Amino acid sequence: MTEPLRMGFIGLSSKGWASTHLFPPLLAPPLSSHFKLLAVSTTNPASAEASAAKYSTANTTVKAYHTPESIASDPNLDIIAVSVKTPNHLENATKVIEAGKDLFIEWPAGRGLKETKFLAELAKEKGIRSLVGLQARQNVAFRKVKKLVEEGEIGDILSTSMTSRIFGPHGSWGPTVFKGSEYLLKKADGATLLDIAGGHFFEAMTYILGPVNTISATAVVQHALSQVVNPDGTPTGEVIPVDSPSQVAVSGTLKSGAVIGLHWRAGLETPSNVKAATPLLWVIDGTKGSIRIESDHPFAAFVGMCEPTKLWVNGEEVAIEDDGKTNEGRAWEEYLKGEGAGDYPDLQHAVQIKSIIDAIWRSAEGETISPASPGTESEEHIYALTAATITVPDSEYPLAEE
Repeated sequence: MTEPLRMGFIGLSSKGWASTHLFPPLLAPPLSSHFKLLAVSTTNPASAEASAAKYSTANTTVKAYHTPESIASDPNLDIIAVSVKTPNHLENATKVIEAGKDLFIEWPAGRGLKETKFLAELAKEKGIRSLVGLQARQNVAFRKVKKLVEEGEIGDILSTSMTSRIFGPHGSWGPTVFKGSEYLLKKADGATLLDIAGGHFFEAMTYILGPVNTISATAVVQHALSQVVNPDGTPTGEVIPVDSPSQVAVSGTLKSGAVIGLHWRAGLETPSNVKAATPLLWVIDGTKGSIRIESDHPFAAFVGMCEPTKLWVNGEEVAIEDDGKTNEGRAWEEYLKGEGAGDYPDLQHAVQIKSIIDAIWRSAEGETISPASPGTESEEHIYALTAATITVPDSEYPLAEE
């Protein structure tokens, strides 16, 4: 058996996304014999020490680092994972790549297309392998749908439509925001509704249906101000400005000629009957029938994280097998198969998805419509961005499927 990959992890604290979703699959067979955690790094020394202690074993002492430079320079590491807030992606990932280490980086892999392109070019220059946290292609239901489409089960694809809704009452991109998540409400920080929920969906859609050709978009900020709340939902007293859209609507075409219509909705109260909020409804229509994908999960808009709960093909429900694995775990397994053999997205692929998002922003920012007076302080102030159709250039977005 080959030696396990020696891993470092930037952003792996004793709690949070990395500790609940990204790292746990590596602790269980079969992945536990292929990865060995040797170092962690967080900006808080106490947090780093606590995480190192948590993941140390009788046979392995995990080192605690406090800067990306220090963990990246550890000669005993083969791969370093970066799971930090989006504004810090570029700095941390750059240090890892420059040190010649292979890289896992959480989506959206930097703020905007420019930062993602920089990382992709640097990774190519240094000759390192990369894995990006776009896990939608690992979804069992989506792989089944891809196979059905490729086998012609519903004929030639004519159109696809999707609507999804972010959970409430304190879901991201709405009138309230949890303390510590304020960066989600600043467009320049690169973690908007379009970047996160949209990016994961475009990964799924292009994986199944192929590349995007044209885009026309509307992005609306329906809450110019957001109240910061504590974990229990009580107000902190702080109110911050918002320029990150809470509603994004996209229409356009795929390279195949199929029409797309997509709508992401946030800033809404989730009713007690979650299904009534339509967390996710995705329909693919063909010349011979339709595929309908649904989920009642409150986090269903994040398709890279949640498996759909229902799948219908030509009106008949199709069972979704449960293999006991997570999308994150399946992605690590694909990475282990090696470059060119495993089915996983790298930084070059991330640039393709970011090119779609960039085209949407350029479309949406073509014209500003402001129903309320400039400088209005009310939370009800609404402004919308809408524009003409943008063609996604082939040079920026080659065929999405590897």
